[in-house]
Amino acid sequence: MPQRNTLICTVGTSLFDNLSRLSATIPNVPSNWENIRKAYDEQNWTNLAEEMLRVSPTDRVCGAEINTIEEARRKSWLELENLIFLVSDTPKGKNTGEFLKRYFERRTDLNLRNLEYQTVDNLQDERPTDFRVHGLRNLVRKAGEYIQRFGGAEYVAIDATGGYKAQIAIAVIVGQALNIPVFYKHERFSEIIDFPPLPISFDYEILAQNADVLTDFERGGAFSRSELGEIDEKFRVLLAEIVVDGESVYELSPIGQIYLTGFRIRNPKPVRLIPAENKKEPSFRDDHYPTGFRDFVKKVWRENPWIVTANSLPYDKQKSIKGIGFYVREEDGKKRLIGTFQDKDNFGARFWIHVTDESSIALAWAADTLNQKYRP
Repeated sequence: MPQRNTLICTVGTSLFDNLSRLSATIPNVPSNWENIRKAYDEQNWTNLAEEMLRVSPTDRVCGAEINTIEEARRKSWLELENLIFLVSDTPKGKNTGEFLKRYFERRTDLNLRNLEYQTVDNLQDERPTDFRVHGLRNLVRKAGEYIQRFGGAEYVAIDATGGYKAQIAIAVIVGQALNIPVFYKHERFSEIIDFPPLPISFDYEILAQNADVLTDFERGGAFSRSELGEIDEKFRVLLAEIVVDGESVYELSPIGQIYLTGFRIRNPKPVRLIPAENKKEPSFRDDHYPTGFRDFVKKVWRENPWIVTANSLPYDKQKSIKGIGFYVREEDGKKRLIGTFQDKDNFGARFWIHVTDESSIALAWAADTLNQKYRP
């Protein structure tokens, strides 16, 4: 089994809260507390890092992040090489990230290969709606990017000690959904506790069937109930609902982002979706098609080696065509990867894409990939 070597940490402000209260009256105050307090008050993060190196990393004054990292790195299952901090979208959050980076740069005993902090857009407490929908979603997306960058879920652990309570909860769900160990330490706990991965599985048929609109949601789109039409309850679970002028408006929820991120991490590319050896030019039923339709179908076929061929479909369901998109539908007992195209005159057409692996996972992956690549 691969050795976990990457630690992704949510970050709060407990360290700065501790430093803002430093005085001679604090029990067990560090001997250099005056220098620490002076560097903190002046926001001189380099000097503060130097002074904090003189304090034991297990001392409570160092804050939740330093304390838990020190304890975690001594666990047999973690060989710490990559350390990532995800900080809030606030001045205090960014300053904490800057200090932690300078502090751990000077921890030569750790021999870190990669050390960085990343601000998570909209992760702030001044605009609750932006925090609830966009901030937490961005947290999931950033964590997913680092998980993929450092080799996948089996190489990563998550420290969910720092940050807002909702931020910590989402980090725990990410870990449990992606089979990643998560640990946490409350200020009253004598040691860290871990949340082991749970046997959670998602129904990725929802992704396959709604891949086009999920792409729009992930890009920040919001749609009213009238625009979406009838919503399947399984799909509805992935969305956040707000009421605007008396009508429900939906956006992708943090759970929806976990769903998408989890699929991509678990399925970077289906093994059997290999380049086609028998590629065949797409076929078309007649000459009456939207302007540019033929060229687009051929472009998709040509640029993706795992597409064997494609063929146009009858002109039914015109009202359901909304631009370029890809999704999976079951017709006549067979799952089909469907593409749609619409020209500037709102004339649309559909086509059936045949790929080298038509398993459910491969079709879902193909639909998601093609939407990311071609959907405007």
